[in-house]
Amino acid sequence: MNEGAIEGEGTEMIVMKEKLIEMVKKGIPDGEIMKELGIQTRASLRRMYYEALVEAGKIKDILKETELKKAVRGKRALTIGKRGTILLSKALLIDRFGFKEGDKFSIAKRRDSIVLRRTE
Repeated sequence: MNEGAIEGEGTEMIVMKEKLIEMVKKGIPDGEIMKELGIQTRASLRRMYYEALVEAGKIKDILKETELKKAVRGKRALTIGKRGTILLSKALLIDRFGFKEGDKFSIAKRRDSIVLRRTE
């Protein structure tokens, strides 16, 4: 496997990452995993495993300093726009609060606040 191919996210790569997680769960040694998946270095194996765990939602990604600064800046007051909407950023919802794309919410008013609750 070409080491640069790890960056791509085709169907084949997704299946490979799922297989990697399963092989690690089964306790298969790193050398065997590398041979089976065509990975050339242990560093690439570790990077792929980390990415697979993040994408599977099993661990949170490490917050980059620039994302943290954006999240901190996000503590500013929000404004209702002309269309009656409030824009909440990815840095706030996903990076800071840990929500995922596709999550659904219910909304309620509580005194002078709005409460969003994730629904199943």
